[in-house]
Amino acid sequence: MNRRRTEGTESTDSIGEDWIRWVDGYPVGEDRQGRSAQSASSGAVIGMQILAGAVEAFVEVSESEPCPVTLEFVPVESGRWAELWRTMPQPDAVAFRKGAITVGAREAFEAAGIQVLPERYKDVKTVCRCSDWMRPCKHALAVLRVLGLEISRDPMILVKLRGGERDAEAEVVEAEVETGEELRMEAGSYWGEKQDWESLQSQICAGGTMLRLLKRLGSVAVYGVRMDPDLMFKPVYDGVAAEARAMMDAMRRRREQ
Repeated sequence: MNRRRTEGTESTDSIGEDWIRWVDGYPVGEDRQGRSAQSASSGAVIGMQILAGAVEAFVEVSESEPCPVTLEFVPVESGRWAELWRTMPQPDAVAFRKGAITVGAREAFEAAGIQVLPERYKDVKTVCRCSDWMRPCKHALAVLRVLGLEISRDPMILVKLRGGERDAEAEVVEAEVETGEELRMEAGSYWGEKQDWESLQSQICAGGTMLRLLKRLGSVAVYGVRMDPDLMFKPVYDGVAAEARAMMDAMRRRREQ
């Protein structure tokens, strides 16, 4: 099992990697597993919506209409979730929110009577209109794989799908604030080492494409929908860049006079 280190915690596992192993463990045959992996990696899963206790998506099928797929999750008792967040140490809760499962987090899940990942067949019902007699079919498996990518970016999606309280995420975020963790970024790695002024100036006046912090952070999940803050605020960057160009042109003209 692949393990890595997280500051302030013991050895950890990646929830994303655990999820893929969990999907691979469905005994549906190598052909279905292989075709589902191909569909997931090729972008055939479209229109995914993550709802309360369910996931809806379509899988594109060659020479046919996209196949609708629904994943229905059996909720865990709310009292167990409350026990989990009450007993999980803050560093482990923060690590979990970031996609890592520490030894302390696993112990907290076990003490609360919750399996980190749902039980196959028992806790996840897959619905698909295809003619395949096997469940989950290759289409449902493809959706499960893409869902795993979303969960790896935001594990709280899995918590909410399984009936976690609405304020569960707030509790984890609060724990993160209390630990005093903050975004660490060396100035040199952000602005570039030994970068000449003309090069830096051209990037800023072009909208700072390579320097935009939101571009570095990437997309975020908002109610289960991936959104790109960088694109949302691009007009703001472009406006600032236009003002910077006007100021620099004015300074250049004054020097030339």
